[in-house]
Amino acid sequence: MAQVKLDAKIRKETGKGIAKALRREGRVPAVLYGRHMEEPIVMDVDAKATEQILRTVGKTAIISLDFEGAEKQLAMLADYQRDVFGTRLLSVDFKQVNLNEKVMATVPLMIVGEAKGVKEGGVLEQSLREIKVEALPLDLPAHIEIDVTELGLGHHMCVSDLKCPANVTIHENPEEQVINVAIPRAVAVAEATTEEAPAAEGEAAAAAE
Repeated sequence: MAQVKLDAKIRKETGKGIAKALRREGRVPAVLYGRHMEEPIVMDVDAKATEQILRTVGKTAIISLDFEGAEKQLAMLADYQRDVFGTRLLSVDFKQVNLNEKVMATVPLMIVGEAKGVKEGGVLEQSLREIKVEALPLDLPAHIEIDVTELGLGHHMCVSDLKCPANVTIHENPEEQVINVAIPRAVAVAEATTEEAPAAEGEAAAAAE
């Protein structure tokens, strides 16, 4: 995972009034915390730049927080809040990281290809859209691909079937289902009718004898 830069300003003032004023200026109230820090750093960051990071590289991005007049800090997005419409960032939490220490992160799953079963009339159903993984910060993948090309009608894939880099450990139940190609009810009924027809003919022939 590549590093991205984000300018940040340390601030001492807190409270709802300060937060509202920052948002009017296109800034977002934020905090940086970490186990190697004596105390959290209260700060604010540019709203548009932060949104750009969320859209392009997501929560697994390694962010270089550049403070004016203070030491840079490496961090990851730990959490963020939006307004009730989900369109505007209200606040952001950053977690300090050490490039030599493994971290836990949630990584999205990305479907690749078109399943055979879908071409046969099935419906692709995804029951797990992200997974928890552990790795060194720069080894964290932006996403994990699921190649469904060979997935047939009525078949499924579990966490244990996911392909991950050797330096990334998945922290999920390996038996948990990730994706499957469901058989539509109409297809299932048609197949059942086809299977029952020869049996019914055999029974009729036997009765006639």
